[in-house]
Amino acid sequence: MTVAKHAASRCRRIAVLGLLLAITLSIGAASQNTDYSIMSWAYGVVIWPGQLNTYLTVPERFVERLEAAAEEAFGFWGYELPEPEDEWPCPVRYAGRLLIDGPYDVRIVDEATGRETVVPSLEWSGARLSPFVVIPFVGEWRMHDALGTTATFGAQFFDQPLVRTYPDAEDWIHEVGRGYRTMICASYAGDDVLIHEFAHWFQWEWCSGHDVLAMLLPGFIREGMAEMTAAEAENLPHAPWERRGVIDWAEGHCLADGVGAASRYTVGESFMTYLVEQLGTEGFLATLKGWTSDPVPLIERHEPGWRVWLGLPESCGSDSE
Repeated sequence: MTVAKHAASRCRRIAVLGLLLAITLSIGAASQNTDYSIMSWAYGVVIWPGQLNTYLTVPERFVERLEAAAEEAFGFWGYELPEPEDEWPCPVRYAGRLLIDGPYDVRIVDEATGRETVVPSLEWSGARLSPFVVIPFVGEWRMHDALGTTATFGAQFFDQPLVRTYPDAEDWIHEVGRGYRTMICASYAGDDVLIHEFAHWFQWEWCSGHDVLAMLLPGFIREGMAEMTAAEAENLPHAPWERRGVIDWAEGHCLADGVGAASRYTVGESFMTYLVEQLGTEGFLATLKGWTSDPVPLIERHEPGWRVWLGLPESCGSDSE
């Protein structure tokens, strides 16, 4: 009987201790950020939606792919990558929330301890750049939950706060997307997709440093530049099909009439490839200001040669898309 009483008493004590432990854990969990997880990468932070799920992706491997893609994008144009202003180990996982109070004021705040970690700004060609925030989604459904059904699944580079593009997004998206260098992407996006978006990053920074308004570039130049940068990482079997599509387009259209959204990637890549072959990378970059202010003379100068390069007559058709 005594043994039974002692056993029952022990069980009650264990039950109480278990209850206290559960309450402690629940309080701790409540104080943690469950909207997203934070990991450093060489040029800023990666924001993983929800709790980091290593069953669906390998975070460290994704960071390696990001850094390789950025290096490829800047290196294609003959430029070094930006450098963090302070030491920034990566990849490192951080607890807390991301606090963005300005282009160069980005911190990780651990609510449980009050500790703040400064995410260093970047230096490039004598200019100070904002840290780069990457938000990878593991599935289209989760991206649409967070951003809305109009979100493009693949990758997008943003040079302004996400609230301007996605005003109805979840609150945490507006929190981590308050900066001026952000990329939203699929965690399994191909290398060519990542390189394409980092080419837009290079494009934006180069233009900003040379008094060129990147948003005024014609769409086929803007997207063609990014497509060409990523060309070597693309699926090679698609190349002949894309070239045939460009030739079909050029047989009935002129660049001066405009290039529709459906064609600006392939037509732009083809035209850009020709221009860089003729001018070199620095020679082409020197024309960007002209493309933003008055593209017609540049089209008149280079379109005939591009058409001959495609195996077509110099003069273009009169139809428009």
